[in-house]
Parts: sequence; C-alpha cells; structure tokens
Amino acid sequence: MSASLIFSVPLLVEDIDPVVRGVIHAKVSAYLESDHAKRDIVPSPEESVSTSYYKPEAHVLADAGLNELEQFVIGAATTFLEKALRLPPRRLEIERSWINIFKPGAQEAQHSHDGSLLSCSYYVEAPKDCGCLVMPDPIGARRSYREFTKTAGTDVLTRRDIAVEPQPGRLVMFESWLPHYVQCNKSDKVRISIAMNLREVPRQSSMPRTRESASATADAPQPAAAARTPIARATSADAKPFLFNDLFEVRTDLKPSLEPIQNQIPTVVVDDFLKHPEEARDVVGRAPAANWKHEQGGRNFVDYYDCRLRFPIRPPNAMIGTAQQLIRKVYSIDTRPSEASVDVNWFMQIRDKRADFAVPHNDMTAKVQRSFTCIVYLNRREECSGGTAFFRFKKSGSLVLDEPYLRTIREDSRLAETGLDYWPVGAAEVWEMVGAVDMAPGRLLIFPSEYFHAAYHPQNSFYDFPRLTLAFWMVS
Repeated sequence: MSASLIFSVPLLVEDIDPVVRGVIHAKVSAYLESDHAKRDIVPSPEESVSTSYYKPEAHVLADAGLNELEQFVIGAATTFLEKALRLPPRRLEIERSWINIFKPGAQEAQHSHDGSLLSCSYYVEAPKDCGCLVMPDPIGARRSYREFTKTAGTDVLTRRDIAVEPQPGRLVMFESWLPHYVQCNKSDKVRISIAMNLREVPRQSSMPRTRESASATADAPQPAAAARTPIARATSADAKPFLFNDLFEVRTDLKPSLEPIQNQIPTVVVDDFLKHPEEARDVVGRAPAANWKHEQGGRNFVDYYDCRLRFPIRPPNAMIGTAQQLIRKVYSIDTRPSEASVDVNWFMQIRDKRADFAVPHNDMTAKVQRSFTCIVYLNRREECSGGTAFFRFKKSGSLVLDEPYLRTIREDSRLAETGLDYWPVGAAEVWEMVGAVDMAPGRLLIFPSEYFHAAYHPQNSFYDFPRLTLAFWMVS
C-alpha cells in the first residue's frame, strides 16, 4: 500500500547563529530605550500585548538598524519558497515589521495575516513557559471529524494543533493565510518578539538618477525594506566621466563619534560622510570591475566576484584631508595617504556562501610606524548587510598580529589571507568575533590597521547586487 500526503502545510523553524543573535539582542535593547520605541510601542486596544503594529509608519527593522535580522529572514524565506513550496525563484522584501512585548499574563487571540505572502516571528526574549505559538489545523472539516470520531492523536497527521516553543534567536515562518495564536505568558519575565510580513518585490522600471532627482528625494522617508534592484549594465549612454572630488564630495557638518569595540579597539564612525551617496553608488555599481585576487586554483570568479576599482586622487582632496584631521584629533598622530589613489572593493556572491565573514587579517605594511584603515560604505540603505567585524585570535587571545598568530599561519597557510579564497577555513576554531560596525550609506569608518578585521555580511546577502566599499589608508 502507498499513501501520499495531500494538502500539507509547511512550517519553517530555524535558529540564528549565536553571534548574530547577540548583535540583534543588543540593538533591540538599545531600541527599547529610544524615543522611537517610547513613541511607537503602545498597548493593543484589543489584546493584552504592547506592540508597534498600530503605528503604520513604524518599522522596527529600520528603527533598530536590524540589518542582520532582515537578511536572515529574506534568506530563510527564499529557502522556504523554493525548497518547501518548490516555487520558482522570486525576489522578496519585508513589507511590515513590528515588535510585540508580552508581559506576564499577556496573550494574543487567533488571527492571520491575509494579504501578505509569508509571515514570521523572531524571538528576542523567550523565557521558559512564556507561551507557545500555536497553529490550529486549518482544515475545519478535519478538526470537526477528529472531535466527532475521537481520532485526534499526538502524531503530526492527527494533531488538532501544532505548538512551537519560542527560543531566543529562533525564527518561525509560515504562509500568511495560516491562522495562529499566542498562549498566555505564564512566566514572570517579558517575552519579546519581532513580527514580519513578506511580499514579492513589485516589478518597477529602472530609471537613471541625476543629482537633481537624488536631491529632490533625499529627504523623503525610506521604507524599511525596499526593492533590491538588479545590477545595471554599463552602456555608452549611461557611463559618463566624472570629477572625483565632485562625486565623492564630503559634507561640511560632520559629527564624528568614537565607538570603541569592547573598550579596546578605538574605531571612529562618521555618519553621512558623503554629500551624494546615491550618485556614488550608481557610478561604482555600473563601472566595469577588474578581478584583483585571481590566483590559479582560487575561488574568485568561481564562487564569487572579488574585484577592485582604483581611482587616482590629486591634492587637495577633501576625503583625505578630513581623514587626516580626524586621525590627528582622535589619535594625536600626523598622517599622509599611503598611495595617490583610493580603492573601491566590488564583491558579489555567485554560489552558496561558506561563512558570514571574510578571512580576518590586518592591514599593516612594512616601513610604516602607524597605519589607519579608512572605509566608506557605498551601498544603498536597503542593500546594506553586516559591515566590518573585528576579531580575537583564539590561540593567543590577541586582537593584533602576534607571534602565536604568525606561528599558526606558518603551520597552516590556509588560515591566512592568501587570495585563494574569500571565505575563511575553520573560522569558528580560530577566530572569535568581538564586535562590528554596521554598514550605512555614506558612513566613514576609521580604525588602527593593526587590529584583526574582515568584511562581515551574514546570510544570503550580495547575490543580486555587489557589496561596495571605498577604502584608503593613512600612514605615519
């Protein structure tokens, strides 16, 4: 005898990486103390939960800067559609995101999210006995039959409902039509979750932007997760010459902030560093990029594209001059540019990723006393994922190059940055991520080059468009 399952309902339950979970938790904690949260999180008029759902303009992913969570959800949703539902590939976006806070005794009645494609909950805080997410059998006739014939059981085929226990860092995803409810929080602690609805990205025509059109929309409110546009192909019509100082013009009202990583790595962050970040992204995103780490037997142009654009600079240059002033003010060191050029790193994934960060390394070179790495993020807000992460070498506990590190890479050269592979080998055994600075359009990051660092972009990011960062080094 052969039996087939018919009218099955898929459910995705996936736990996020503990390191990423910690980053998300810290951001949510900071958000809950912000004016955004105090304004937007209100008691539900119908339920015992406090939520930002009733403020349509509120998007917790954007308000709390949860780029890591957004990329995790988009990646999980893509897998859900293509592997569980076996649907053709499509581009997805998060149309709504809101935070739910269940105090002890709070619960939520049965409902569904009709009108969306997929819905999900991510658990930030989930103490024991805080209440499961419950999905009743959606086939009413089958529920009635089980009750009438007393054939309900514990097997998945005979259950009247399915309950998923929340855990911190756990994502639960399902088709939006599926009814569900939240049990009573019987713990003595708060249960915090982030709910999201997803849809397919609406098809739009792509029009080239000018400085005038960019300026006209610069102050317009941006959605939490806008459409990811495909990479534009450069043509003779849209590839135009430009003056470097005009394209990468620096704002004059800068507000730098010292944001040390674990009180040890003195990183300087300057938001809104560039005056025209949208134009810079458009130009470098369309420019033909040459490979620069293509070695025999390497993975470049096989698993990913790791390319570089080099732009010559001539003094006076506002970008270099501003970096000099910031380094002198923060670190009390006079510097000069290491080269008469700056580089744009152009990275895009081809096949499945093997890690969430590139090979950790430092940027020190011979014959310099000090070196400072300067990075400007060029991706649009909706394209940003991760940023720049900093690492501790586990064998010695060091944040900078030391003898145990040199000895280890001599014994196993695969652990060093060789240019053969963008992704590290045995990363979890060798490296501990101690912190990260998030990508943001036009943001400048400066840090001493001796510290171990790497590009950090978790989950399924940078498949549809490149990761774009401008880098230069100031030395003494």
